[in-house]
Amino acid sequence: MEVLSPNSAILDKTRELCSLILQSGEYQENVSKIETFFKDDKAQESYRDFAKLGEEMQGKQQGGSLDQSDIANYETQLASLKENPVTAEFMGAEETLNGIVQQIAKQVGKTLELGRLPTSEDLEEGDCCSSGGCGC
Repeated sequence: MEVLSPNSAILDKTRELCSLILQSGEYQENVSKIETFFKDDKAQESYRDFAKLGEEMQGKQQGGSLDQSDIANYETQLASLKENPVTAEFMGAEETLNGIVQQIAKQVGKTLELGRLPTSEDLEEGDCCSSGGCGC
């Protein structure tokens, strides 16, 4: 469902923001790390194996059969994964890009919630979730 018309000033400014993001050093640096990861088959395989382990752990946790040895194994595998600089930088780049999205979404969400530009104090309040509606 599209709420804004295609030539809305809000969408124009959103496209401008997107352009700024694409030109930013933060974006370009992190995309470069992601591209390096996708050129490294061994790093991708290690990451996929770790992701699969994470899914297995989640299943065990939901089933109530997760134990300390599972957690220790997971932490060992994570440490091993981070020893590979390509994989470690990929994981960091993903985290950074997701953080940019969350920071922008929080700013926009708070603006809509408050009906004004949020202050830094507004953005720090209720930091348990970005939507402000979690009730925590």
